[in-house]
Amino acid sequence: MAARISAPSLGALSYQPAGTWTGAVSYRWQRSDRHFIGDKEQEQREAEGSEVINDISVVDLSLSYALTKRVTATLSVPFQFATRSQTVRSNDTARTILTRFQTEAFGLSDMKLLGTAWLLNPDHNKKQNISLGLGMKFPTGEKDAKDTFQVFDAKSKQIVAQERNVDQSIQPGDGAWGIILDLYAFKEIITNLNLFAAGTYIAEPEEDAGALNGLGPTKMSAADSYLFRAGAGYTFLPDYGLTFTLGGRMEGTPVRDLFGNSGGFRRPGFAISIEPGLVYAKNRWSASLSAPVALYRNRERSVLDEQSGGHGDAAFADFMILFSVGRSF
Repeated sequence: MAARISAPSLGALSYQPAGTWTGAVSYRWQRSDRHFIGDKEQEQREAEGSEVINDISVVDLSLSYALTKRVTATLSVPFQFATRSQTVRSNDTARTILTRFQTEAFGLSDMKLLGTAWLLNPDHNKKQNISLGLGMKFPTGEKDAKDTFQVFDAKSKQIVAQERNVDQSIQPGDGAWGIILDLYAFKEIITNLNLFAAGTYIAEPEEDAGALNGLGPTKMSAADSYLFRAGAGYTFLPDYGLTFTLGGRMEGTPVRDLFGNSGGFRRPGFAISIEPGLVYAKNRWSASLSAPVALYRNRERSVLDEQSGGHGDAAFADFMILFSVGRSF
């Protein structure tokens, strides 16, 4: 599963005054190795040693500027560092041998520019508000990063090295423009206890960006992606600016895009997680740490699966680590 949306924990809230800047660094890490077809885990993959293991880290540098007390613009510049460990099958007389090898891709990912606006006046709504956002995702990340694969040659009956595009799940970018739709809402129900809900959807109207899946002939799909979260935050140490958060999280890639065609190769599906977190906000500084733990995973059938009558699989993570730190000035 491709995972390109990074967002900090939610809970503590601080309105950004007009004319001020906020710089932040966010980090996301996950290790995906549990294979699913639909919501059924393919436990035999681990048992036979054929599981694919993706190890992905994303560092996101962001800078926000409050145009007014209600409108803010944010530029995000992410960098991805990813490896993918997989196996190739070869035949040695009557035996089937699995040989494991690793590919990697790293560098600048797809930059994003997002404008958000509070619907209610912050001066009169300290305890509740709703923010709507609209932005663009730019195709700045490499869409066809290559590495050396180990491939079984049936003619020579040997494993040979072959350069090809790395898997879609570790490509730094997808080569397509995207439209970002964003929503955030909060409400304090009692002192120091806030409810929150947030959602981000990236729509990519293009069907593909021309990059082949491996050696082809299928091109990699320019797929939509989404992240939805909701929960509560309790500020248990107000003097120290510490808030504990607990919520639900759903993220994934849809089978069909919101706009345009949905052909090409993609692994649609989603994961639902419980997300505990800790937030610090005091003296212009903010920091957050959370660790979403997957409760349910589902690799849905893609358009290509529906056409062929098949159902591909995808590897999901058991949990991930999210960390961010920022300062306004």
